[in-house]
Amino acid sequence: MEVQILSKEYIKPSSPTPPHINTYRFSLLDHVMPPVYVPMVMFYPPVSPLNTTRSERSQALKQSLSETLTRFYPLAGRIRDYLCIHCNDEGACYIEADVKSHDLSEFLQHPDLSVLPKLLPTFNSLLDYTDLISNATTGLGGEGGADVVMIQVTNFACGGFVIGVFVSHMIVDGIAISNFLKAWAAATAHSLSGQSVHELPDFDAATLFPPILDEQGKRTHPREATMRGLYRRFAKRGRCVTNRFVFEASAVAKLKEQAATSSLQNPSRVEAVSAFIWKCATAAWKAKSGQSAPSLITHAVNLRRRAEPNFSQNCMGNFVCLAGAIANGHQREQELELSSLVSKMREATSKFNGDLVAKLQGQDGLATISKVFQDMAEAITLSTNGDDQVEMNFIGYTSIAYSGVYDADFGWGKPLWVVPVHEPCHEAFSVNVVRLMDTGEWGNNGFEAWISLAEEEMAMLQINQDLLAFATLNPSPLRLSQNIGS
Repeated sequence: MEVQILSKEYIKPSSPTPPHINTYRFSLLDHVMPPVYVPMVMFYPPVSPLNTTRSERSQALKQSLSETLTRFYPLAGRIRDYLCIHCNDEGACYIEADVKSHDLSEFLQHPDLSVLPKLLPTFNSLLDYTDLISNATTGLGGEGGADVVMIQVTNFACGGFVIGVFVSHMIVDGIAISNFLKAWAAATAHSLSGQSVHELPDFDAATLFPPILDEQGKRTHPREATMRGLYRRFAKRGRCVTNRFVFEASAVAKLKEQAATSSLQNPSRVEAVSAFIWKCATAAWKAKSGQSAPSLITHAVNLRRRAEPNFSQNCMGNFVCLAGAIANGHQREQELELSSLVSKMREATSKFNGDLVAKLQGQDGLATISKVFQDMAEAITLSTNGDDQVEMNFIGYTSIAYSGVYDADFGWGKPLWVVPVHEPCHEAFSVNVVRLMDTGEWGNNGFEAWISLAEEEMAMLQINQDLLAFATLNPSPLRLSQNIGS
């Protein structure tokens, strides 16, 4: 499918950012995240009858984005170093593109995952933007710095369109990027109807979770207490492959039923699906190597709901922390039962309660977050008997299920399909990751799991009959939505 780039510009905020808020400081939790971009791709089918021309739609999207950036002002700035964003109103990168060779329905009927990068701004989000930050801070890049937001709107001949977005992970987690997209959508829809939007995002993350700096004002966050530091431990040589597995609502309900025990009677849908994938991945690892090995999984826990009282869902920044759980299936086979894996995940995530969130907010915040990673490191050492030669498998989970991004209606209907990931996996190394996304109405509120594994491991996983009994490999969103409506 050929995508033709038509234009590129920077959309600036409709009103200048006041001087007293022209610097956005990264929080303690922002420092845990790597300097990469979070992708999101939203597919909008054509509406009938068409109520706006393509030109009118383009103008409405750009005008409402400008208004939205006034409220989400750090997103129009530049990342100049690892401490803050310079809110200089330089704007968000905005690209318009065309696809003339295909209707949107043709792509959705047989979704080719390798095409997804064409629907996003040209940038390999596997690569960080360290060089851009370094050039900005050393003066080599002039004003320079890294864009916070990059957007591509791709129009199809049928009247459908796709919005692909990159936002820096140093200022958004899954909830936060969804907040931005929903706010932009609401602003567009309200402008078309002549109404205004009043809801404001909250950019007080650095106040809630103050960063710890040294006497020179530099961050003191140790690498081993970051996501990059943890993932580096489990990076493997060789090509990585990403596949999409869809669990319909009925399958998720069955997994919940199988995972329930007398002590954990109502596991969540995320817990049930995550544990099931963990179990199937363990089988794939064993099939590849011929032997069992211990495994670690991490799950990003949303702290907005763990704080007492809860933080607002409108909080921008990273309000997540990694919970880790280990299964020693090489020693005790029963640890790989679905109910046991769910119990391990619940035990790990339950530690992130109001007391721990309060510690993260205090003077001991850095010590607290460091201990979270230290405890994982000690558990790994215990599981491997301190032998670095003992292989330990790993999966890092993230979830934006129930973030509400399927409600992002720009005035031409809700998205038919939302894709939380696009990356073509690196050819030289791989880290196992699973990204979970609810399927919205098209999938009857089931789950999508975007699973990235080493090539040989994925070859084993995608023929795992236990997995295929509950999930379908890369089905058409159109087929599922038609089944639901029939």
